[in-house]
Parts: sequence; C-alpha cells; structure tokens
Amino acid sequence: FFGQIGEKMNTRIFTGNYEECKLGNLISISGDRGRKVGFVGKAIPSLAPKRAFWEIWHNNIGRISEEENTRYYIEQYYNQVLTKVNIEELLQNETDPILLCYEKGQQFCHRHVLAEFIELTYGVKVRDIKIDEKLNIDENTRPEYIREALKDIMQNQLER
Repeated sequence: FFGQIGEKMNTRIFTGNYEECKLGNLISISGDRGRKVGFVGKAIPSLAPKRAFWEIWHNNIGRISEEENTRYYIEQYYNQVLTKVNIEELLQNETDPILLCYEKGQQFCHRHVLAEFIELTYGVKVRDIKIDEKLNIDENTRPEYIREALKDIMQNQLER
C-alpha cells in the first residue's frame, strides 16, 4: 500500500476477544497477557499498547472529542508499537493465530488498529471472529473509521 509491502504472509490471521474465542491458536496481545480473565495461553506482549499513552487516552474519555481521542490513540499505537515490531517475524511460526484482547465486537481497541495495519502493510485480510467450543464461527465487523485514520497517519509519517 505505501511501498513497504514485504513478502505476503503465508497465514490467515484473526482477531477476537477473550470471552468470545474459546478454541484455536489463541494468542494474547494485551499488556497483562489476559490474566484479568484467567487466560493462560501464548502471548505477544510487544503488540500491547504502551501504558503511558493508554492512560492519557483513557483519562481523556469524555474530556475531549471521541474523534480526537481515538486519533491520538491510533497515532501513538502506530508510532510506539507498530513501527517498532516486525509482524511477519512475530507470527512466522504461528498457524491461523487469533490475536486476543478484552474489548468486544466493534468497541474501539488496539486489535482493530493492528488488524488494519496488517491489511494495509502486508495485504493479508484479518477477520475479527467469535469461535465457540463447537467451532461455530461468526465474524464481527471492525469500525471503519479506524482504517481511514490509520491510513492518514501512515501517509503523514511517510511524507515527513
């Protein structure tokens, strides 16, 4: 998309939340590794938001416009996390990973920003799913504004 596309990853990638994903290659991307809900599986803590910007964002909820606050979060997550990790490397030995965080469905969260980043950078479709114990899978939709904000932030960084 921005001329930085690497080799297309040979994997399917999913996102979801702890409560709604019960089976599969579940991997926590939360700062606490999912401990708050008793998750004990694999974790990639380098994909978690940094506490300092998360606290600023959280403390600004209701104090500044949701649009301004969300853009702040997306920009900080991009600059402090996504530009510092190699997604291909992190997921190279994973088969059909389901990257988990706490928020449900369309609630704003970093997994949606991560999913959009993977799609824009690597051209790999990332589906946000629910999967139960019987392997019934439903797909959630991500908030569309996240992609637009991230594209804008990435483009602005390239122009600097």
